[in-house]
Amino acid sequence: MKKNQAVSQDDRELPTGWRWARLGEVCEIIAGQSPPGDTYRKYPEGLPFFQGKADFRPRYPIPRTWCVSPTKIALPGDILISVRAPVGPTNIADRKCCIGRGLAAIRPGDQADRDFILAALRLFETELVKLGSGSTFSAINRKDLENLIIPLPPIAEQKRITAILNEQMAAVGRARTAAEAQLDAVNKLPAVFLRRAFHGQI
Repeated sequence: MKKNQAVSQDDRELPTGWRWARLGEVCEIIAGQSPPGDTYRKYPEGLPFFQGKADFRPRYPIPRTWCVSPTKIALPGDILISVRAPVGPTNIADRKCCIGRGLAAIRPGDQADRDFILAALRLFETELVKLGSGSTFSAINRKDLENLIIPLPPIAEQKRITAILNEQMAAVGRARTAAEAQLDAVNKLPAVFLRRAFHGQI
């Protein structure tokens, strides 16, 4: 696939009411830009400055650097996407922040639900990686993101789908917490067993 070539839809039929849409039709794309190096801070002054995937956590990024003269700004709720080696990983901005050239911010408009767009980006992450594979190092630009074609249902259906998805993700989180608690109990079992033995309870 050539650089700047849009990801095209396949031959599958979409459900009634759905359509293929370019990401740039329904979202604003803000390409990151690195501010001057002398505006960086290693302590909280100015805005948190996120530069790439290294700042990402499972859902929200963690600030390690701040900037007193930000050039490109993401707002709370914007999707943050890594656009330079690696291409594709996503997070959500939970605060106003400065974004460097390793990231872009995606701001859904009225026709797009944030969590639906986030799920679509993760679904098409492999396609985004292919877009960045032609350069010296993997990278995509704002135009690549704007030209990404995604299946888009009406906004009410997007919200219905993401409500189900979020509930399923919450259930997975609860199951993981329970499993971790069980694992912790298993890890503590030898010490508990020995303690009982020391007290003549075995």
